[in-house]
Amino acid sequence: MTSYQTRTFQHNGKDYEIRIASDGHTFHVRVFVDGRPANGYTYSVEVLTQIDAAAIGSGIDLLETLIKTAEQDVRNGTWEQYVSAVNATDGNP
Repeated sequence: MTSYQTRTFQHNGKDYEIRIASDGHTFHVRVFVDGRPANGYTYSVEVLTQIDAAAIGSGIDLLETLIKTAEQDVRNGTWEQYVSAVNATDGNP
């Protein structure tokens, strides 16, 4: 069973929802707008990796970093830049 929580933010007059889902093994982070994926990215980190990072005292919350990256990618138009670059090379990345 997958459970998830959400966070929201606004950008360019739209309401976005970041969904953080876990299947017990992996955390998955994805941004949605109007109930649909906002871009082609899904960010993930294994639960054990998240726990290990905290246990060694790294000071880095990997899941929180992914959440912030997902939001920044929307704000920066990272997906649109990627698609534009692929299209400029005739679809050959």
